[in-house]
Amino acid sequence: MNKNPMQPFVMDGKVVRFKANKIVAYLLDSSRDGHKVDLNDLAMMEFSQDDRAQFAQLIGYSLCGFHELSYVSDLAAENATQAARIQFKRSKIGGCRDDGCEIHAGVTEEVSA
Repeated sequence: MNKNPMQPFVMDGKVVRFKANKIVAYLLDSSRDGHKVDLNDLAMMEFSQDDRAQFAQLIGYSLCGFHELSYVSDLAAENATQAARIQFKRSKIGGCRDDGCEIHAGVTEEVSA
């Protein structure tokens, strides 16, 4: 099974963010019934770890915030840091797991069925 691609990054002031997907952001803000779907609604639904991690990228999560998400694997966090460092040619970009965070580290990749 193919994995979703890593989203590109943008600078938002001094914050490194994943490039937001405007269509996805629009879907969060509206629906045909007038019911808004928010992140809390989505958290209660069944989605794969990989889909959730890509979704965080698509809606423009910060790199630091990405490191703190419970469904983001250590490998995905490491890959995100490396991609941002390469894109911006800066070695000091990263998140808490890069510094050995004991709170957010230890998330393994979900095994695909």
